Amino acid sequence: MDIIIFAILLIGFLLGYKDGLVRKLIGLIGLIVAVYLAFTYSEEFGIYLNPIFNNEDYLSNFFAGLIIFIVAIFVFSIIKRLVHPLDKVNRFFNQLFGGIAGAIQTLFFISGFLLFLNIFGIPDQEDREDSIVFNEVYSVVPTVIDFTLGADSTAKDFIEDYIERKENFTLPELQDTSFIKENQSDSL
Repeated sequence: MDIIIFAILLIGFLLGYKDGLVRKLIGLIGLIVAVYLAFTYSEEFGIYLNPIFNNEDYLSNFFAGLIIFIVAIFVFSIIKRLVHPLDKVNRFFNQLFGGIAGAIQTLFFISGFLLFLNIFGIPDQEDREDSIVFNEVYSVVPTVIDFTLGADSTAKDFIEDYIERKENFTLPELQDTSFIKENQSDSL
């Protein structure tokens, strides 16, 4: 697992090196803002999605946060494209620091992806214990959220509570729809 994480970080560094510091900083700031907005407003926006998910709060909040995250990332990607023609400085230091920013951004994505996989129990406990960097990478997103939101933030508790609620979730029973088919055949 460590080799995969390091390979993905190397790819992030190379992509950041190619883009340069200015574009990567905009992307990194956009990522942090997107996560902040998603965590801050997912419950408020989730209220509007509740009917779609049979009033299951954790599902509506999750998808509300996902929608907010995607929209914020999209807005910052537009900003990056607008800034790109103005960013003509592609010297070595701009590229080197862009690579570092790209690796940090990739580390953030890996952490978020590992948090998402944890919902499904992936990777298993043995792989987590065998990995040298799993726990450090896994805790990046909750740490950044706690740092961004302040000392009173409970991002790690929120994520663990979300996973615990998900494990206790059961799908609602499907209603008998046979009467619909009978009514349709009668009307034909």
